[in-house]
Amino acid sequence: MSLTAARQASSDHTSDEAAHVTSTEPSELKRILEPEVNLCVWQRSPMQELSRELSLLHARHLPDVRCVTSLETFAEDLAGLLGGCGLPAEEFAAWRADLQRLARLYFPLARGRKVTLRLETTDQDGCRRFHADRTHLRLLCTYRGPGTEWLTNTQVDRDAQYAGAPNEEILRFGAPSQLQTFWVGILKGSAYPGNTDHGLVHRSPPVANSGQVRVLVCLDS
Repeated sequence: MSLTAARQASSDHTSDEAAHVTSTEPSELKRILEPEVNLCVWQRSPMQELSRELSLLHARHLPDVRCVTSLETFAEDLAGLLGGCGLPAEEFAAWRADLQRLARLYFPLARGRKVTLRLETTDQDGCRRFHADRTHLRLLCTYRGPGTEWLTNTQVDRDAQYAGAPNEEILRFGAPSQLQTFWVGILKGSAYPGNTDHGLVHRSPPVANSGQVRVLVCLDS
């Protein structure tokens, strides 16, 4: 495990820097509950069987479909979203099994809050502006295409971000970090208790006219 940003033991965010925890162990995702942490990343290797399944998906197959779900109904809800878009669930057995695993990791962290499952395939740009979500915790995994870009706290001009300034003014120095394909990130949003001004600042990578298709899964609470 490594920390990509320095952290202090304070829980009141008096420091400029929050911790971004990266690990090859899924158990480290639970560190998102620590007050000073606003990103945990599980670094995973590519999975060939999943890649084969997801190569079947086209940009318009899953046009940002979502539903409220629970751990008990997750498998059924996932199959319903796929079926509602004309995708036979049985053709995506490995993907569904992996998503079930992510759900088992995520739901204990949501601590009983309502959880929304979102699936998206796209070859268009999402939210290109750096922003922090008004959510509690968000799990993101990009299964195909470029992953989400994010900034450390010291890189972010929060005043510029709140004022609606362009990315060039929000990013104070350096280049964004990026989640790689198959990596799992849990982002702490501004709705998390005590985290109003410290949500992780991130954006969707631009892909329009690049020939790339992103396959993205999101769990929100």
